[in-house]
Amino acid sequence: MKTRDGIYRRSDSILRIILVCSAILAITFREAEAQRLSAYGGLGVNYYQANSITNFLNASGIGNIKPGGFTSAIQFSIGAGYAVTAGWELGIDYAYMIDSFSGNSGAGSQQVSLSYSLPSLTIHRLIKGEGYLFRFGGAFGYHFGSISISSPYSSRTQDYSGRGVGVKLDASIDTKLDEKLYVRVGVHALSEFIGQPKASDGTGLTYTDYNSGNQDPVKMNLIGVGVSLGLVYYF
Repeated sequence: MKTRDGIYRRSDSILRIILVCSAILAITFREAEAQRLSAYGGLGVNYYQANSITNFLNASGIGNIKPGGFTSAIQFSIGAGYAVTAGWELGIDYAYMIDSFSGNSGAGSQQVSLSYSLPSLTIHRLIKGEGYLFRFGGAFGYHFGSISISSPYSSRTQDYSGRGVGVKLDASIDTKLDEKLYVRVGVHALSEFIGQPKASDGTGLTYTDYNSGNQDPVKMNLIGVGVSLGLVYYF
């Protein structure tokens, strides 16, 4: 069965790829027009709805999210962009979203940890002003989701992972701090279609529906909106 270390190693590998690609972009375009290449990092909060996960948590006695309700999660992001023209930017982005829930089943405490690994390609329209840069556009990519379950009924953590496509629409404004360093404030809307996570043996994660009594698949699909704050460096 997969371990959390295995999940984290995969995320670390994706992060290294993003960093290597950013370095390659910097080397390739270092002789290009000033401030066409940028790199950024930041922290954000997503307010999201994941109905299937909510049903699973409620069926397991974990958390207190109402059916159809929203909850929040932290998201870390890094990336790089290159302005191919004065008004358009192409780039790469890696976001990592995490959340966790805990409860007590009577036999002991149990916890569910969620993570979404979101590498994407981006395209943005640029509008430049005196001391600021407004960006709006979107991102798409092939994404990964993981669920880890610790319960008093098992001595081992149960790990499940899934994959699927995801899209994001976003807008941000970069405000100048000095000649090359800017503060970036952004908003975004995202949608993930990751589907049912599975264990290393191919077993899919399910939950018991109280109304029908059926075993329904857990899906990591979600929709959400968020805000972010970070720093941008223009080479």
